[in-house]
Amino acid sequence: MAAGAVVGGAGTAGAQVLEHHNGDALSGHAVGADRPLGLSATTIAWRWPTTEPVVALTIDDGPSRAYTSRVLDILEHKDVVATFFQIGRHVRAFPELSRRVAQRHEIGNHTWSHPSMALGRPLPVTRQLRRTAQAIAHATGKVPTLYRPPYGYFSGATAMVAAGLNYSIVLWDVKFDVTDSASSNIARISGQVRPGSIILGHDGGTLNNEVVVQALPGLIDKIRAQGMRFVTVTQLLATATASTGPSHL
Repeated sequence: MAAGAVVGGAGTAGAQVLEHHNGDALSGHAVGADRPLGLSATTIAWRWPTTEPVVALTIDDGPSRAYTSRVLDILEHKDVVATFFQIGRHVRAFPELSRRVAQRHEIGNHTWSHPSMALGRPLPVTRQLRRTAQAIAHATGKVPTLYRPPYGYFSGATAMVAAGLNYSIVLWDVKFDVTDSASSNIARISGQVRPGSIILGHDGGTLNNEVVVQALPGLIDKIRAQGMRFVTVTQLLATATASTGPSHL
């Protein structure tokens, strides 16, 4: 596991949810009767401890009519690759946008309907991931190998199911703030990124993502000026690591 590995909710709100439901044994059970045969290990990455000057830009919750094409136009103009974590029902609604993404970029699984997986049980989690993988494969001809749990919340059972379906679990260490200005996002994110960073932005969902579109060109330039280059998450996970053990953010 990379950059530390804690299975459960992310942040204070997640901890409160799990504490409130601490009697729900099935959601937290990462072993037992529902464990897939042959299950061994997976990767959970917040940031990859690489020795190379690379970062991964990730874009969640699409595809959408409002933002996906605009983000793709910027990435094409800047010659940047990214990883898009897409929602299955959005892929079904806009398969042509998923196909356009897949022509150059990577697509990961972000569940079918974007539920919190903080209390995810094995069977519902399996249905969410398989249905989304089928939609992505149908639209693009490519099967996803990366999974990002919505909101960063996931139970022990969610991690078990994802590992059994051969997914690496991808979180993030830096993200856009859609309540802030484009210039502030550029300054903050470029100041926080380091080799191996995984940057989170959005091109769909319920957020107003205009700031992502506005900030992206300048952010790309700023990060490149720091000597770093952009890769997909799969490419990032394949780079040489600085250590074999967990690192701390």
